[in-house]
Amino acid sequence: MPRQAVRKIRHTAGEQSESRLPVTDEALNINEHLDALLNASFDGFVVTDAEARVLKINKAYTRITGIREEEMLGHSMVDLLRRGLVRHSVTLEVVKHRIPITMLHSYRTGNIALVTGTPVFDQGGALCLVIVNVRDITQLNGLRERLGQPVVAGQENESIFLRPELADLPAFGMVVHSEQMKRCLWSALRVAKYDSPVLVLGESGVGKGCFARLIHDASPRRDGPFIHLNCGSIPETLVESELFGYERGAFTGALASGKPGQFELAQNGTIFLDEVGELSLSLQVKLLDVIEEKLVRRVGGNHSIAINARLIAATNRDLEAMVGAGKFREDLFFRLNVVPLKIPPLRERQEEVPLLINAFMESLAKRYGTRKRLQPRVLATLTRYQYPGNVRELENILERLVILSESDTIDDRHLTLCGLPATRPVVPIRREGSLRQIVDAFEARVLREAVESAPTLRQVASRLEISVPTLWRKLKRHGLQTV
Repeated sequence: MPRQAVRKIRHTAGEQSESRLPVTDEALNINEHLDALLNASFDGFVVTDAEARVLKINKAYTRITGIREEEMLGHSMVDLLRRGLVRHSVTLEVVKHRIPITMLHSYRTGNIALVTGTPVFDQGGALCLVIVNVRDITQLNGLRERLGQPVVAGQENESIFLRPELADLPAFGMVVHSEQMKRCLWSALRVAKYDSPVLVLGESGVGKGCFARLIHDASPRRDGPFIHLNCGSIPETLVESELFGYERGAFTGALASGKPGQFELAQNGTIFLDEVGELSLSLQVKLLDVIEEKLVRRVGGNHSIAINARLIAATNRDLEAMVGAGKFREDLFFRLNVVPLKIPPLRERQEEVPLLINAFMESLAKRYGTRKRLQPRVLATLTRYQYPGNVRELENILERLVILSESDTIDDRHLTLCGLPATRPVVPIRREGSLRQIVDAFEARVLREAVESAPTLRQVASRLEISVPTLWRKLKRHGLQTV
């Protein structure tokens, strides 16, 4: 957007024009049309400058958030955070990272919104505006009757981008930046309003529990309990009594009063069976009966108890392969797999690694009262790493680095203490030869390092800000096309 447009917007926020030019009738007319356009939108809009100072908001934003126009116009988002009007700001994240960022917020009005911040750059590449779109997904989920209650449990303005309570991971929830994660988020929000079983698939550490909790919190059952049971962490002899409960004297060591099972505790809420692939075949039969009949019988009991709970299951195993091998019942698989939700591993969304690192480091700084800085080469190594343990492994690595580093800067030595390879030494730039030869050698080195640090050519091209065909031609010219 040209600088003149920025000046016009700033004038509407009550600020002095940068160039102090007189406001023409044409400029006023443009601003009137802009105001009419923004206020006609059902989505909320906020426009800030490069310093995150609010230049314009529309009526939908005040309706969704409950924040008055006069409380925001002309104020910096930093000031609004300090005053407690907002708890988290997608604008500040966009200003910091200079990329589009999507977050999920709930507000004091009880509304939940998908908030997307987009940077706008001038012709010289300098950030000049941040445009924030606030979409009320409470309405989109068809939950109009519940507008007076928060869809995501918690305090106003909390965000899944920064909120720890919504994840199995300590001190962090979700980063929604890649297209894969955006699709997962929207799928989770769409299925939340229905009671159908959901099967969350993904490798260990990708955040399956986070999505299970999100589905519960965005569902009509959010006021009910959320019961999380890890089927792989309980001895097989105790899983049945944990799931279905037991009556007095059912077995040696049983409580005299008996004990309700997890399905009973989840009444009118959600039960989340993590690592469901670890259940024995005999327990799979009983679980199938509970799903189909919506009745549960305690161990040692003579009567059935009606169950009203939404079921979400998760596994990091290939259930279809287990069905073929006779280790998982086909009929149970079909009952659980009504709505599958596959969470991609971190290595397939590496563009989110720097954002995750930033959020984890901020959280660790607050937890331990010490702020550490990663050397750029260390950050590059952590971004290239494939993370077989996914997001949970990344969080553990960063916590280990913070604890083991004796100085305020984390460097190569600390990487080796964590079992990671040290960053490669910088290869000197070729100095001899013609200018074209030197430039070609440097370009080949940049391309080689970029290809090694990204899993796909599309991501390499995006990082280098060139098209995929241009990237391919350059790789071919340097003999790197098979890398």
